[in-house]
Amino acid sequence: MSQAKSWQCPNLTKTRVGAKANCLVNLGSDVRIIRAQQGDLDRVLEILEEASRWISSKGLETQWRPSPTFRQTIKNNIECGYVYIVKDIEGTVGTITLRWSDKEFWGDLPLDSGYVHKLAIKRSYGGKRLGLRMLQWAEAKARKEGKRYLRLDCLASNKTIRNYYEKAGFVHVRDTEAAGWTASLYQKNL
Repeated sequence: MSQAKSWQCPNLTKTRVGAKANCLVNLGSDVRIIRAQQGDLDRVLEILEEASRWISSKGLETQWRPSPTFRQTIKNNIECGYVYIVKDIEGTVGTITLRWSDKEFWGDLPLDSGYVHKLAIKRSYGGKRLGLRMLQWAEAKARKEGKRYLRLDCLASNKTIRNYYEKAGFVHVRDTEAAGWTASLYQKNL
């Protein structure tokens, strides 16, 4: 991968490129996490779209709407090395995006945090605590990078996901308007 333009991949470090970029990280005895490659784009989008349909079927609002712009955003994030896929013996079962800055939602803050986005699993894996294990992986990765906080955003109107994050140890910081919807911002001390 050639060095990406700074507007596409802010805070991309040289350690991202190279032999360690694709190493597997154990999420438990049955699941691994690996950095997504461009060939994983359609699978990542399938998982996000399945999660979006499921959320909508519960009468809840979702911010993950399939569109050419959404596809390009995911493609760019994969290119920058932010997107990871979760694999088990049957294949790809989840996805998580982990960045080291998030000016859109959090503004200009010190680079002391990891930011989780687009955490989703296949519905057939619901109830197996996989999402929680993915958050624990993100915590460990952020801690290893010397970060003090793990942060995320979700729809302010989705009480179910807000409760989920609160039970996982995240604390509500504030609500903010971004991209035409109200986001609740959460953080966890590492």
